[in-house]
Amino acid sequence: MAKLDEQRRANRVSVRLVTHDAVGDYPLTLINLSTSGMMLSSPRALRVGDTVQVDLPQIGNTAAEVMWHDADEYGCRFFAPIPASVVDDAARRTRSNMPHPVEAPRRRVREVRTERDDTRSLVVLCLFLAFVVVLFYSLQAILGS
Repeated sequence: MAKLDEQRRANRVSVRLVTHDAVGDYPLTLINLSTSGMMLSSPRALRVGDTVQVDLPQIGNTAAEVMWHDADEYGCRFFAPIPASVVDDAARRTRSNMPHPVEAPRRRVREVRTERDDTRSLVVLCLFLAFVVVLFYSLQAILGS
């Protein structure tokens, strides 16, 4: 058990590589990778104890056992540790596949309304309502006479 805990402590590197299961030929997305295992996302439901074979950079098909799962994410342990150079290469490929930031077109900034603008609008509304009330009572007085 101590050896398993030691393997789990291997440095994990975040990756985003799309590969496939060599047996079922369905897509897999590697989320993180270490020399002892990986976390992946799969559209196909996997069970603890299942074996997956993923196509890794430099070494090709590599077998791993599903150790745990949460929704469509799976933690897997390699049957044999992989070289650190494979992990480094996967991280490099992830960085090179990330889109470079593109400057968004500049949008016209909308004017910010202030409390003073709101107060002015409220005063105008009150004056309009006062005018309507005066007009109403004036018409009522004229027509009532």
